[in-house]
Amino acid sequence: MSLKDSLSFKGSVATQALRSQHILTVEFAEGYLDNSIDIKQFLEHVDYSIAVHFPLEDNFLIPIFRPFLKKYLDFEEPIRVISGEHQTIKRERQMLYRPNISESDEEVETTPDELFGKCGVIARTLLQHVYKEENGLFGLIDTYLPEPEKKEVSVKIEENIPLLEKNFRK
Repeated sequence: MSLKDSLSFKGSVATQALRSQHILTVEFAEGYLDNSIDIKQFLEHVDYSIAVHFPLEDNFLIPIFRPFLKKYLDFEEPIRVISGEHQTIKRERQMLYRPNISESDEEVETTPDELFGKCGVIARTLLQHVYKEENGLFGLIDTYLPEPEKKEVSVKIEENIPLLEKNFRK
Protein backbone atom coordinates (compact mmCIF):
# COMPACT_ATOMS: atom_id res chain seq x y z
CA MET A 1 0.00 0.00 0.00
CA SER A 2 1.27 3.43 -0.91
CA LEU A 3 1.95 6.02 1.77
CA LYS A 4 -0.17 8.34 -0.37
CA ASP A 5 -3.15 6.03 0.16
CA SER A 6 -2.66 5.86 3.92
CA LEU A 7 -2.55 9.61 4.62
CA SER A 8 -5.38 12.11 4.20
CA PHE A 9 -3.23 15.16 3.35
CA LYS A 10 -6.06 17.34 4.72
CA GLY A 11 -5.55 20.04 7.31
CA SER A 12 -6.13 23.59 8.36
CA VAL A 13 -5.47 26.68 6.30
CA ALA A 14 -2.02 26.82 7.97
CA THR A 15 -0.87 23.46 6.66
CA GLN A 16 -2.92 22.73 3.54
CA ALA A 17 -0.54 24.20 0.94
CA LEU A 18 2.34 22.24 2.45
CA ARG A 19 0.25 19.07 2.64
CA SER A 20 -0.53 19.45 -1.07
CA GLN A 21 3.22 19.57 -1.74
CA HIS A 22 3.59 16.40 0.34
CA ILE A 23 1.42 14.51 -2.14
CA LEU A 24 3.94 15.26 -4.90
CA THR A 25 6.87 14.38 -2.66
CA VAL A 26 5.35 10.98 -1.89
CA GLU A 27 4.64 10.39 -5.59
CA PHE A 28 8.23 11.24 -6.56
CA ALA A 29 9.84 9.26 -3.72
CA GLU A 30 7.70 6.16 -4.22
CA GLY A 31 8.06 6.49 -7.98
CA TYR A 32 11.83 6.59 -7.69
CA LEU A 33 11.87 3.57 -5.38
CA ASP A 34 9.69 1.53 -7.74
CA ASN A 35 11.67 2.68 -10.81
CA SER A 36 8.78 4.54 -12.45
CA ILE A 37 10.51 7.93 -12.04
CA ASP A 38 14.05 8.44 -13.23
CA ILE A 39 16.85 9.86 -11.12
CA LYS A 40 16.83 13.24 -12.87
CA GLN A 41 13.12 13.82 -12.19
CA PHE A 42 13.49 12.62 -8.62
CA LEU A 43 16.47 14.87 -7.88
CA GLU A 44 14.72 17.85 -9.44
CA HIS A 45 11.88 17.31 -6.97
CA VAL A 46 14.34 16.91 -4.08
CA ASP A 47 15.94 20.20 -5.11
CA TYR A 48 12.49 21.82 -5.23
CA SER A 49 11.73 20.54 -1.73
CA ILE A 50 15.01 21.95 -0.44
CA ALA A 51 14.58 25.31 -2.20
CA VAL A 52 10.84 25.85 -1.72
CA HIS A 53 9.12 23.48 0.70
CA PHE A 54 11.68 23.42 3.51
CA PRO A 55 12.06 27.25 3.65
CA LEU A 56 8.28 27.63 3.88
CA GLU A 57 8.28 25.42 6.96
CA ASP A 58 11.54 26.69 8.45
CA ASN A 59 10.92 30.41 7.91
CA PHE A 60 7.17 30.76 8.41
CA LEU A 61 5.30 27.75 9.77
CA ILE A 62 7.70 26.68 12.51
CA PRO A 63 8.61 30.15 13.87
CA ILE A 64 4.94 31.12 14.17
CA PHE A 65 4.02 27.79 15.79
CA ARG A 66 6.99 27.41 18.15
CA PRO A 67 5.63 29.65 20.99
CA PHE A 68 2.32 27.79 20.98
CA LEU A 69 4.00 24.39 21.10
CA LYS A 70 5.99 25.56 24.14
CA LYS A 71 2.88 27.03 25.75
CA TYR A 72 0.66 23.98 25.40
CA LEU A 73 3.06 21.06 25.42
CA ASP A 74 6.22 22.50 26.99
CA PHE A 75 8.56 20.69 24.61
CA GLU A 76 9.96 21.27 21.13
CA GLU A 77 10.90 17.75 20.08
CA PRO A 78 8.57 17.64 17.04
CA ILE A 79 10.16 20.82 15.69
CA ARG A 80 13.69 19.59 16.38
CA VAL A 81 13.02 16.30 14.60
CA ILE A 82 11.55 17.96 11.50
CA SER A 83 14.25 20.65 11.32
CA GLY A 84 16.93 17.99 11.80
CA GLU A 85 15.50 15.94 8.94
CA HIS A 86 15.56 19.00 6.69
CA GLN A 87 19.28 19.30 7.42
CA THR A 88 19.85 15.58 6.86
CA ILE A 89 18.12 15.63 3.47
CA LYS A 90 20.05 18.75 2.40
CA ARG A 91 23.33 17.13 3.45
CA GLU A 92 22.56 13.85 1.67
CA ARG A 93 21.73 15.79 -1.50
CA GLN A 94 24.95 17.82 -1.29
CA MET A 95 27.02 14.67 -0.80
CA LEU A 96 25.37 12.75 -3.63
CA TYR A 97 28.08 13.18 -6.24
CA ARG A 98 30.97 13.65 -3.86
CA PRO A 99 33.56 11.04 -4.74
CA ASN A 100 34.34 8.35 -2.25
CA ILE A 101 37.84 8.12 -0.86
CA SER A 102 39.40 4.72 -1.41
CA GLU A 103 41.84 3.00 0.89
CA SER A 104 44.68 4.50 -1.13
CA ASP A 105 43.27 8.02 -0.57
CA GLU A 106 42.45 8.32 -4.26
CA GLU A 107 39.16 9.87 -5.24
CA VAL A 108 36.86 7.34 -6.85
CA GLU A 109 33.85 8.47 -8.85
CA THR A 110 30.45 7.52 -7.52
CA THR A 111 29.22 4.47 -9.41
CA PRO A 112 25.68 4.28 -10.82
CA ASP A 113 24.81 1.66 -8.18
CA GLU A 114 26.09 3.91 -5.39
CA LEU A 115 24.14 6.84 -6.81
CA PHE A 116 20.99 4.72 -7.00
CA GLY A 117 21.51 3.65 -3.39
CA LYS A 118 22.16 7.17 -2.13
CA CYS A 119 19.03 8.44 -3.89
CA GLY A 120 17.11 5.57 -2.33
CA VAL A 121 18.21 6.75 1.10
CA ILE A 122 16.97 10.26 0.28
CA ALA A 123 13.65 8.87 -1.02
CA ARG A 124 13.06 6.78 2.11
CA THR A 125 14.05 9.69 4.35
CA LEU A 126 11.58 11.95 2.52
CA LEU A 127 8.80 9.39 2.95
CA GLN A 128 9.49 9.07 6.68
CA HIS A 129 9.70 12.85 6.94
CA VAL A 130 6.32 13.38 5.26
CA TYR A 131 4.79 10.71 7.50
CA LYS A 132 6.08 12.47 10.63
CA GLU A 133 4.82 15.84 9.47
CA GLU A 134 1.41 14.53 8.42
CA ASN A 135 0.89 12.46 11.58
CA GLY A 136 2.83 14.60 14.04
CA LEU A 137 3.82 18.21 13.58
CA PHE A 138 1.01 19.28 11.27
CA GLY A 139 -1.62 17.71 13.52
CA LEU A 140 -0.20 19.64 16.47
CA ILE A 141 -0.28 22.84 14.42
CA ASP A 142 -3.86 22.24 13.33
CA THR A 143 -4.85 21.58 16.96
CA TYR A 144 -2.92 24.21 18.92
CA LEU A 145 -2.27 27.13 16.59
CA PRO A 146 -5.00 29.78 17.01
CA GLU A 147 -7.01 30.77 13.93
CA PRO A 148 -5.41 34.23 13.47
CA GLU A 149 -1.95 32.64 13.39
CA LYS A 150 -3.16 29.91 11.04
CA LYS A 151 -4.30 32.62 8.65
CA GLU A 152 -0.98 34.46 9.08
CA VAL A 153 0.94 31.29 8.20
CA SER A 154 -1.29 30.68 5.19
CA VAL A 155 -0.80 34.22 3.87
CA LYS A 156 2.97 34.06 4.32
CA ILE A 157 3.17 30.67 2.60
CA GLU A 158 0.97 31.75 -0.31
CA GLU A 159 2.96 34.98 -0.73
CA ASN A 160 6.30 33.20 -0.67
CA ILE A 161 5.65 30.14 -2.82
CA PRO A 162 5.92 32.15 -6.08
CA LEU A 163 9.05 33.97 -4.87
CA LEU A 164 10.80 30.78 -3.82
CA GLU A 165 9.74 29.00 -7.02
CA LYS A 166 11.05 31.89 -9.12
CA ASN A 167 14.43 31.69 -7.35
CA PHE A 168 14.44 27.91 -7.76
CA ARG A 169 13.81 28.13 -11.52
CA LYS A 170 16.75 30.52 -12.08
